[in-house]
Amino acid sequence: MAHRQKSAALTVAQLKKFEEKVKQDPACVIAMNAVTRGNIQEIAISREVLNNASYSFSHEIENKAPITDQKKSGTCWMYAELNWLRILTQKKFKIEEIEFSQNYLMLWDKLEKANYFLEQIIIHRQQELDDRKVHFLLHRPLPDGGEWHMLFNLVEKYGLVPKAIMPDTFNRENSRFLNEHLGYKLREYAAQLRRMYESGQSEAQLRDKKAQFLEDIYRLIVIFFGLPPHRFNWSYRDKNKKYHQETQITPHDFYNKYIALDCKKVVTLCSCPSSTTPFWHTYVLEFFQNMVGGVEWIWLNVPSAELKKIALKMLKRGEACLFGCDVIQESHNKTGLLYHNLYDYELLLQTPFEMSKADRLDYGQSTLTHSMVLAGVELVNNKPVRWKVENSWGSEVGQKGYFIMSDEWFDEHLLNIVVPDKYLTARMKKAFEQEPVLLPPWHAMA
Repeated sequence: MAHRQKSAALTVAQLKKFEEKVKQDPACVIAMNAVTRGNIQEIAISREVLNNASYSFSHEIENKAPITDQKKSGTCWMYAELNWLRILTQKKFKIEEIEFSQNYLMLWDKLEKANYFLEQIIIHRQQELDDRKVHFLLHRPLPDGGEWHMLFNLVEKYGLVPKAIMPDTFNRENSRFLNEHLGYKLREYAAQLRRMYESGQSEAQLRDKKAQFLEDIYRLIVIFFGLPPHRFNWSYRDKNKKYHQETQITPHDFYNKYIALDCKKVVTLCSCPSSTTPFWHTYVLEFFQNMVGGVEWIWLNVPSAELKKIALKMLKRGEACLFGCDVIQESHNKTGLLYHNLYDYELLLQTPFEMSKADRLDYGQSTLTHSMVLAGVELVNNKPVRWKVENSWGSEVGQKGYFIMSDEWFDEHLLNIVVPDKYLTARMKKAFEQEPVLLPPWHAMA
């Protein structure tokens, strides 16, 4: 074994050969001089893309509300979904500006995720500590991330409030310290629960102890977020300057009245061409949940063209479309560009980057990282060439908070859309009747 390892090691002769080839390649030397002095994105960005990324769209969703800003928290899913819902609220109630409280929902999301984590620790109490699933749980006891089903779980159970009623706290804007302290306590409690099991205590005793732990977790969470309102007064003026007032309304009543969508009739369509997820089957991810007893994220996998057809239909009807993607790939935040071949890396670095979308997902190069809203599209000869995207990173990035997505980027890096079920085709409806395939929690779509 040692001999084989030694024969595979880099040698001095190899390194000398590598260096000589670099020195003898003028293009490589110029690239080295440039890249060692600056940001490779700024050096490699395509002038052709910059010149042709026009910010005009044949179909746009009117929205005068200020762009939202998730700041230093990984709650893009919550922001995108509330941004999507508020567009419908604005249209139905003729409200130009409204924002829902992310602080309110994040409080409940953290509490529910804490309960879910501790419950999974109890369920998996017999597994070894280095079991891959136990390790996964301990590595991510209280993640910021989520998807549509998690928001649905929260608003169905806890309702919703305007941001003015429970505005942002420091910890909503910067979740690092909250997550560090809650993560510490949850791992501490996990150790105690496993020791209780090892000492022979029953499952019922473990759950009694969990209830005690959650009382402490709730106390910590409200220290970070503040106490949630149970009833509140709220008023607004519509576009016609008519005054509207709500007195002593509950979060549930507010949600039921002001969310202009039947959230029970919303589904997720994905386009994940991974070798593990054949098209026209439904899937569900293990542990991708924020609530014990909540609905699971069941999604149907279809070709990208199917997502595009529905997104176009929605925008033509004046409806925005919620989507998830890998925003890390081929993006430029300052200019707000999401373009395939945005960077001339192959020319600069003199090497091809040729992984397919399927390979990127299978081999860890790509994963679901961000959620946003499709708010417009530019059609040429009735075919999309670029899309308008509402982001949640504040108005200082992109085009005052909006991004431009090329149609090629849609195909390469957009991974799901969330839509009312009225947009499903007959084949999709039939496919959703299947029993979903269970995927591991470390899958690329998590």
